Amino acid sequence: MAAEAKAVDSSLWWDPFDSLLTDLERASHSSDLPEPLVKRLKENHSWFVDTVSRFKPPNAKSKDALSSDKIKIGSHELIVKPQFREKALQVSSYLFLDEVQSYILVERCLQHSTASVDSIVQEPIHVKILLRYYIERQCLLKCTRQILLHALCAGAGLKDGNFVREEALKLISDGLEGKLASVLEALLSATHPEQMDVDLFTLWAEEILIEDNLVLDILFLIYYESFCSCNGEKWKKLCSFYKGILYGPYSFARLAVSTEALHSSYNAKVQLLLILIETLNLENLLQMVHDEIPFRQGPSVFSLADVQEIDALISSFDTLEMKEAGPLVLSWAVFLCLISSLPGKEDNNFLMEIDHVGYVRQAFEAASLNCFLEILHSDIFKESDGSIAGYRSVLRTFLSAFIASYEINLQMEDDTLNLILDILCNIYRGEESLCMQFWDRESFVDGPIRCLLCNLEGEFPLRTLELVRLLSSLCEGSWPAECVYSFLDKSVGLSSLVEISSESVVDNISQIVETRHPVYIPGIDGLYIPSGTRGHILRVISGNTALVRWEYSQSAVFVLLLRLAQARYLEGNEEVILTLDLLSRMVSFNKAICFALMNISNSLHVQETGVNGQVENNGWVVEIISTMVRNLSPNPRGALVMSMALTVLEKMLKCFPSNVAAVALKSNIFDVASKGGDIGWNGLSR
Repeated sequence: MAAEAKAVDSSLWWDPFDSLLTDLERASHSSDLPEPLVKRLKENHSWFVDTVSRFKPPNAKSKDALSSDKIKIGSHELIVKPQFREKALQVSSYLFLDEVQSYILVERCLQHSTASVDSIVQEPIHVKILLRYYIERQCLLKCTRQILLHALCAGAGLKDGNFVREEALKLISDGLEGKLASVLEALLSATHPEQMDVDLFTLWAEEILIEDNLVLDILFLIYYESFCSCNGEKWKKLCSFYKGILYGPYSFARLAVSTEALHSSYNAKVQLLLILIETLNLENLLQMVHDEIPFRQGPSVFSLADVQEIDALISSFDTLEMKEAGPLVLSWAVFLCLISSLPGKEDNNFLMEIDHVGYVRQAFEAASLNCFLEILHSDIFKESDGSIAGYRSVLRTFLSAFIASYEINLQMEDDTLNLILDILCNIYRGEESLCMQFWDRESFVDGPIRCLLCNLEGEFPLRTLELVRLLSSLCEGSWPAECVYSFLDKSVGLSSLVEISSESVVDNISQIVETRHPVYIPGIDGLYIPSGTRGHILRVISGNTALVRWEYSQSAVFVLLLRLAQARYLEGNEEVILTLDLLSRMVSFNKAICFALMNISNSLHVQETGVNGQVENNGWVVEIISTMVRNLSPNPRGALVMSMALTVLEKMLKCFPSNVAAVALKSNIFDVASKGGDIGWNGLSR
């Protein structure tokens, strides 16, 4: 008589997640999922919610069941093979995994292994089994992430009742967020088996850190895409994890045993930092400040009690001991500054006594802005699956809130201003969606950054480098490129340094002056502000010298081209490189800009511009660039300039083949050995 199968909890069974992940990744985002895939997702719903916590620890009932010949796991039945049983018990002890699940793992691993069964069974622990276990865990986490991504991509384009969207929402309502926090805590606290040798420890550490990254990736998606909000209690828990990672007991130092592990540990710290910044809801606070909504009446998920408790937690971070704490401390300072700017703070002693400036001082001593720049240069902004735009958006919102909170302006120390501009350029460059938001006037979150840009334009051409660099990063995409060109072309004035006399002052109160003689613009031969032009004093530099913004309209595109035509030391001139970069990006993203550049001289008249000379039509831009290419030196820097210059010519050639070719050939562009004369003010060789 056949022995009766011993029954165990049906939740111990799982179907391989690698094939399910493959099907999910291949599924179209523009249509409903196929029915067979829907069925499999429904069957595995509880696994997606519990994620890797569904892999259970050793259990007496499972161990007892493994001693029988058959095991019944729900609708599944296992025939226990004696040689696999012993290996499963070893694996269970080694991985601290349920005995029945260990048996399933061993059986599947041996079924797909090219090595002999005996060789694997006889070894204390085979690396293939360890790898198979972590592949299953990571594919499970990736399935959960893929469901959320699929739901986001489906968006509003699909009809109501779309399964994947409903499944994503059900995952959240069934407690996915809390499960992930528990899983993260377990991973951070994980210890390796005592008998593990060095090679396997390295593998174990790398796989644990990969899981940390995946869990944090899912948490970021949940909060950033507003599947659910992060309340004060959850934020404090995540913050305690971050503190534990930086100061112990969750230090990643013990796991950084290889280049891969070091890389993953850094990414995990950055992911958790970005989650903490995102869940401060700085965007909501900016809106509340804009709309003058009191803190108690706003949409903040933090109560004042939460804020006080979080403040106590943040105050325990020592930025001198651990500089990596600086970015979070600075973000908290911005949060406090914004809530202290809300109406009604007089009714709360805590809000009145907030010392956010002290936090800023600490953060700057820890070079926190440099840390943000390092984060933007890190691999997490190159390798993350689907979250890069979100990460950049979080940093954009933080920096916008920082600029608004502390009134960042052009009078700051150059190093700080340049660092802020570096961060902004790295955030926007390459991210079309953020550039489109920037140029959308309805996007209030970009408002402080737009003000900074307008301040830079207000000091043009004195701040040419900074202005061009920022605009170049903001022209990603066809419409943003059009906006950048329009912004420059519709410039309403020029600025210059002038000596102010009592005769030139028209209105002391409003700081209006009027020039009694032509004011030449430094660095641009032949361009001047006509006498009788009025201007506004932006700031006094020293003594009687002031920076004045003249009420004299001139296309900044024309001025940039004029400066390009007169540039010296082409390879070493940063302005040349930045201007060509801007031009090449604009014409690459928007073909219409080629037409605008070709016709730019046609729209200008000598009498109106105040330029001494005759502006050539039909190809002035082409001749400037062609002559520049001809005069370049054959070195790496020259090659960089040539590459950008030829990109501009290539795009323009497609729009005006005969015109561009004729002007380029006339300029002898291909005679690279020739060191012809300097370029004149109008781009013609002298």
